[in-house]
This record gives sequence, structure tokens and C-alpha cells, in this order.
Amino acid sequence: MRTFSIQTLGCKVNQYESEQLAAVLRGHGLVQVEDPAEADLRVVNTCSVTVQAASKSRQLVRRNLRQGRGGGRTPRRHPLPVIQSSVHTHPNDAPEPSTLSRTNLAELAGPPGGNSVGQRVLVTGCWATSDRAEAVRIAGSDAVLTHHEDVAVQLNRLLTSWTSDCDDRSKKPNAITRYHTLEPPPSGPLGNDGWMNQAGIPAGQLTTDIKASPAISVNNISGGAVVRNSPKVGTTSLPLLDERQTGHQRAFLKIQDGCDARCTYCIIPSLRPRLWSKPVDAAVEEAKRLVAAGHMEIVLTGIFLGAYGRATALRRRQDGASGAPIADLIDALCTRVPGLRRLRLSSLEPGDLTPALVAALKAHAQVVPHFHLPLQSGSDAILRRMNRQYTRDDYLRMIDRVGEAFDRPAMTTDVIVAFPGETEREFRETMDVVDRARFVHVHAFPFSPRPGTAAARWKKDFVHGPVINERINLLAAMSAGHGYAFRRQFAGEVVEVLVERPGGRDGGLQHGRCERYFAVHFEHPQALVGRSVRVRVERVTPARTFGVVVA
Repeated sequence: MRTFSIQTLGCKVNQYESEQLAAVLRGHGLVQVEDPAEADLRVVNTCSVTVQAASKSRQLVRRNLRQGRGGGRTPRRHPLPVIQSSVHTHPNDAPEPSTLSRTNLAELAGPPGGNSVGQRVLVTGCWATSDRAEAVRIAGSDAVLTHHEDVAVQLNRLLTSWTSDCDDRSKKPNAITRYHTLEPPPSGPLGNDGWMNQAGIPAGQLTTDIKASPAISVNNISGGAVVRNSPKVGTTSLPLLDERQTGHQRAFLKIQDGCDARCTYCIIPSLRPRLWSKPVDAAVEEAKRLVAAGHMEIVLTGIFLGAYGRATALRRRQDGASGAPIADLIDALCTRVPGLRRLRLSSLEPGDLTPALVAALKAHAQVVPHFHLPLQSGSDAILRRMNRQYTRDDYLRMIDRVGEAFDRPAMTTDVIVAFPGETEREFRETMDVVDRARFVHVHAFPFSPRPGTAAARWKKDFVHGPVINERINLLAAMSAGHGYAFRRQFAGEVVEVLVERPGGRDGGLQHGRCERYFAVHFEHPQALVGRSVRVRVERVTPARTFGVVVA
């Protein structure tokens, strides 16, 4: 086994975790290739946030299983018995024995006339966790790793086993590779697996100095002042990154995992129920490595970013918790990471933007004036049905705080259209908030009845028919108008652009994103991809912004 590919579906957290998986694979001597058909090991990192995402994940797994080297299907040879793992999360969340994760180590034949073991397919991520049984049943998948296991340990064991298969041709066809299963974690309050910084204590006080090493595991560098000690779970056991992230000019830095807020439409709390926060020293060390690898901009990401440093994402349980852990982290990153040009946050909610956080964001020039602020709905009635932790007025006050603190901030958002029971009046309330906030982009998507969520059971309230597309189109038109007006403000001004794409199909135009995240296209005789350049905005159209590079 010499090469691997990783195909990623879903959010920024998934993209970051794919980079971690790649680091582990490279540590075993494998070389990453772009074309899955040419890879000895194909990793499919799946998404399950919507029904459509789960379907795409299923299709991508099957496509990889059908596609052998050269496009033909690789036949199975010497199937090995399925091994059952006892790994799960909290005892209260443990699945029934019949649904526990299974690792299928079936040995695959090589291509006709070939001399090596055939390609293997590893399925991981959120769909592998939510639909584990289906992922295991798909004929030909070699292993399924879920968020409820120590992914780093299991991946290393699989690689050792598969490498042994390739090297030891005298191995008996039906031999079984025995794995040591992890003991179930000790009982305790859900939402704290022992690697989480204790709520109310500044994250920086619980960390120790570390030395740069690609083998360092995030959870192994926590200080001793934790609530309890328990096995590492899911991707929190994977290593820090120290190489340039594949295909990205901006580097994603995951600082938080897990959510227990239980929005009624969301399956993620069932898949990532334990909250975890990366210690400040670890995040600073990783950011230094990413900048040294060539990334000028870092995007902080997490499952519930505002819960960084907290034992829970539930606001009502955070009463009395002192400090603003994420503000402390931002201060550390902006003062301790030389060469960091930009720092961007992936998303925030009204309860996240405390005075301390706003002050920290405003205090550092590296923090860009672009904020993604998920709305989901502008109707209080719908927000209550969604189990969101804010009201319409809370959200509007947050918009005002951001507008007062920053010069012409770019604000983007998410909206769920046609949530069960959404009336025309309630949708108009959402439109009113979008109009008042003047979002430069709205990611509007239809409600997805994800099995396993409360909202999926409200079938009698589902909204059907062309009304869904009509509402999405109205939101798109409104945000396009606001985005065009926003970009026109900068005509004649100089913006800093991180160049992401070379010229080519755009008639020789290169382009990248400025501080406020809108793309700027420009001509230049040299390839500037990966560089930060100053561009004067010359012309703005409804579709694009054009500029000229200045000295």
C-alpha cells in the first residue's frame, strides 16, 4: 500500500479532519494522490447534516467501491470475518449490541495480472456515524470508523494490518487480526470527556508548553486540571497539523468539537455529543506551523464555535461562567503567531458575541471584518420550534453590535426555508430580518427532515410544493441586491486580496478574496496564487468585482 486519496463532503470541520487523516496516512509512508482511481487506499469522509448530504455520501462510497484501478471493479478475495468493536461514547448513549460499529477487514484482490493487494475503501465521518449499519452493509467497504471511536488508534491499527497484508503474502486467507477494544468511558456528566477545559476557567491556565512535533496529539497536551480522565473519542485524538492544507490558501484550524444544544432539525448532537476544546497553547502552536507552511489566513472552526472553553453549548447552563475563553484564544493567536495576516471566525450566534469577545475582535488588526451569523429564521415562533437559543430581537441586537464595532462589516448568514409549519407571514418575518441586516450573502436551503431528529417527525406540518423554491429565490434575490450595494461602496478603494485562483477560464483574470470576503478579479502578468496583494477596486457589476494591482 503506497498511495491514498481523501474525498470530503460537508463542512469546514470535515475538511480540517480530512487534513488530519492525511497527516496520519503520510506518517505511515503513504503518498497522497488526487485521483481516487489511482489510490491504494480511498478515504471517504462523509456528511450527514441533511438527507441530501447522507445520500451523496452513500453514492460516493458506492462509486469508490465500483471503481477499481483502471475503472473496473476489484473482486473480493479471501474475505475475513467481521470484527465487532465495543467502543462507544457515554454509557447513556451506547448503542445496542446489534448496532455496534464493525470493522470489515476483508482482503481485496489486486488488479488482473497485478502483484499487489487491491484498493481499499475506508468510510468515516458523520454519515458513517449516523448510518453505521448501512455503511457496514455496503458490499466491499473495508472499514467504517465513527466519531464514537478513537479514530487515531483505530486508523493506525488498520494501516498496520493492511500493510502487513501487503508485505506478508504467506498470511493465511482466513486469519483474523485481533484488536484491543477500548473500555467504555466511566460514568459522568455528558458533555465532558475529561479532555475538555473546565467551564469558567480560562483555557490558557490549563495548558502547558509543548514542542513542535507532527506526532503530538491534541488531547495529550491538556493540563492536569480537568474534570475527569476518560478515553479519547472520535477525531479529537488526531494530531495537530504542520503542513500546508491541500487546495486551500486559507487554513482551517479546528478549536472545538461537539454540541449538546439539540436544535430540533439537527442530527449532529447525536453524532458528536461530547464538547471538547483545543487548549490555547496547542492552538497557538498549530497556527504557527500553518503560517510557517505558507498560510497567511487562518479560519477558526468548530461544531459550536461559541462553546469554546465551555462544558456545554446550552446558554442556560452557562450562567455564572466567568470570562470569555474564545476571546482569550483570539488574543493569544494575534499576539503569539508571527506572520499571521488574517484571522477569521467560521460562525457566531447572539449569545457568543459578549462584550469581551467584541472587544477582543476589535482590538486586533488580524481579525477581518467579516462575520458569518447563522439566522435560520426571523420568526420567534419558528425559532422556538427549532429550539434555537435566541429570539429575533436578540439577533437584531447582535447585528447592531457588529455594525457599531466595525467599519462596514460584511455579514453572511444561513436560513432554513420551509421549516415545518412555516407560514407566509413567518417567512416574511425572516425576509424582514435579512433586509434589515443587509446580508451580503444568504445561504438559503430547504428544510431537510433528517431521520433521528424531532422535526423529522412533524410530517403533518411539512411545507410542500413550489412555495419552497419561491422563498429560496426571494432570499437569493434580496441578498444579491445587498451584496451588490455593499461591494459598490469600495469602488476606488484599495483592498488586500489573498490570491486563490490563477488566470485561465476567466480570460486571464486571477482572483482572490479580500478582508470582507468578496472576490476581486484582476489582470497581472505574474502568477500570484498564494500571495497577498493590494488591489484597487475599479469596476463593480452585479456578478463580479474587478480591480488593478497597485504597488
